[in-house]
Amino acid sequence: MLGVVQKKGNPLELCGRLVVYAKIRPSVNPETGHLPFASMVRNGLLVVKGEFKANDTFKHFMQHELGESMNDGISEMIEHIKEQGGEIPEGMDPEAFRERLDELSNMEVIPVPAKIIFCDTEDEILQEDADIYYIGEFSGLSQAHLCITSLPIFYQAQYREQQTSIEQKYINEILSQIEGNETVDIPKLKATGEFLPGEGTLNTFIGNLLELLGGRVVPYLLYQVSDEAEYKVCMKRFYDFMKPYPNPSDIDAIDRTIQLLRKETDNKKAQAKLELLCEKVSALYHEEFERIPGLQKELEALE
Repeated sequence: MLGVVQKKGNPLELCGRLVVYAKIRPSVNPETGHLPFASMVRNGLLVVKGEFKANDTFKHFMQHELGESMNDGISEMIEHIKEQGGEIPEGMDPEAFRERLDELSNMEVIPVPAKIIFCDTEDEILQEDADIYYIGEFSGLSQAHLCITSLPIFYQAQYREQQTSIEQKYINEILSQIEGNETVDIPKLKATGEFLPGEGTLNTFIGNLLELLGGRVVPYLLYQVSDEAEYKVCMKRFYDFMKPYPNPSDIDAIDRTIQLLRKETDNKKAQAKLELLCEKVSALYHEEFERIPGLQKELEALE
């Protein structure tokens, strides 16, 4: 649009970190005025960077409000519902609760201005861990500055729109568990074969991931899936569910190990590896970072 090219990143999944750059023709004459435009350019490149990723997502807010473990807080809420015979606790209006969650989720963000950064080459710019946009070549620094400082405003609006959609899915997942009187952290296999919660991902999952993997996903994929065609369909659902997980190689390893165990059910080494992989994935998801080096060492010993 308007000559703007996204050089890095996915427009449908903005990461919240932005770099925008323009090329300035060497023939440009120094401009006078209140802003020292010329000092902002290095090697013909005018570059700005913005950080729009909120430090506290709605999920983190819930973790804070419900105590150290959000999972326990949600579980306690649902357990209270069960103790009341399946009814919503007195004084808890589901619609009012939904409105409050929506209100918290849609809290306005304060616009964060982009700042000038200096890069010597275009390759150096492209090494940045961000969504990167090139807005073109300019003969006037004023025009380049106007364009390069306008794009971050549009970017933040688009990023916020995407985050609002994610937060809404998360809210709906909470409400569906409360209103449906069902937890997903200690699930049972259903006759329907639904071995993962709803259509969500890790971004909307509420509960203990290790219990989900060890108590539901792995047993289902090992013992309930009858043929390879069904296994591929179920594993695709598992990959989709785990897409937000930062280390895809761990998910690949789980897939390979389950396939091996489907053929060699008594393979003790594969059993131990699968258990450690599930523990590692869960530890990373629940931010138990201190456990990961030890788990990784045990995994390497099994190779």
